[in-house]
Amino acid sequence: MENLEKECWEQIEKLNWWSDPDDDRVTSELLRYFTPSEVIRLRDFVGNKQRELMDKFNEDWLDNPGIGVSDDGWSDITAETVGRGEEFYNNITAEKLSEMADNNNYQESFLYCFHIAYDLEKELKEKAYSEVFKVNKLN
Repeated sequence: MENLEKECWEQIEKLNWWSDPDDDRVTSELLRYFTPSEVIRLRDFVGNKQRELMDKFNEDWLDNPGIGVSDDGWSDITAETVGRGEEFYNNITAEKLSEMADNNNYQESFLYCFHIAYDLEKELKEKAYSEVFKVNKLN
């Protein structure tokens, strides 16, 4: 599990979101650098890490004065934290999230880059079903 997490963080680093947060560019690079299964796995990894952050800092976000972003902004800022890489993610604090929100120092969702994963997942399932159908037809 540890190696898989390390690999996912390396893949996030390779996407270089923090210095060029263009979801079209990142989506193209996902397709160029990674297999469909890797893209799907990375989407799930990013989503899980984002949810961990949302849970960990939920009280800080909702506190008074809290972290000054809407529901949508909260999703964006936590996805951004993952997109900036492992070191940034591991060192994030409520204060840093609040600072990012106050300074508008985040982009609309890093998760948008992974929209292609849903199409890839569908294609892989269809291919698998097709293979099963072929095998059953031969028997």
